[in-house]
Amino acid sequence: MSWHLSHAQLHRYATHTADDVTAMSAEAHLTYCTHCRDRLPTDEAWLERSWADLRDIVDRPRLSPLERLLGTLGLREGTAKLLAATPTLYRAWLVATMIVLAATLALAHEIPRGTLLFSFTVPVVPLAGVALAYGPGVDPAHSLASVTPWAGPRLLLLRTCAVLVPALTLCTVAALLMPSVATVHEAVFWLLPALAMVAACLALSRWLHLSVAGAAVGGGWLLLLATFALLEGTDPFQLFSPLAQAAWATALALLATVVALRMRTA
Repeated sequence: MSWHLSHAQLHRYATHTADDVTAMSAEAHLTYCTHCRDRLPTDEAWLERSWADLRDIVDRPRLSPLERLLGTLGLREGTAKLLAATPTLYRAWLVATMIVLAATLALAHEIPRGTLLFSFTVPVVPLAGVALAYGPGVDPAHSLASVTPWAGPRLLLLRTCAVLVPALTLCTVAALLMPSVATVHEAVFWLLPALAMVAACLALSRWLHLSVAGAAVGGGWLLLLATFALLEGTDPFQLFSPLAQAAWATALALLATVVALRMRTA
């Protein structure tokens, strides 16, 4: 380097008083000249503020509103971060859930068989959310989450809980708005079938991708509906009868035991 910036040029550049041409020339020179960089005056107060701001962002990241809410509910910071980092498809499912429930609820009030459509749609809503809550292909951060201590069945169970809370809440509110439903007890006719299908999906996820397991269970539900609809002397609403509810409860208990054993041995 055959020439160097003068003290006046360095001072004007550092204090942002140089014209644009001089500033660009000085910046290009400083990129390659270590001698001039060493002579460049620094604003110690500005430098300290900059480092403080950087440390505040890197070392003390600000919590999102959802993380703060989960923290107030008693969850630890690490658990709250995992719940807040939900897949994009999960958020899309939540929006789709509200749209589907609103549409089927409107049909239940407007057409004669609308109640039937609503009744057999609601149990699948939590299942669809669980199928989109965890695993490669649906979670962009799965490769990162898979190497954490929470990876595997524990993270799957955590994400499942994150799906079930809004799903069960939305479905219960929608069911309470159905025609001829007056009590909470009448509004949760779908709950045991829904939970049993979620448990079946979690149990099958040991051998199948979670989305595939959800599709298989959902297909089984549709097949069951078609069977009851086509057989003479049967009514699809028999799937919610007291006897059927007892069968759903038994299936839920057995499948929940399978899932719990998997979690314990993971």
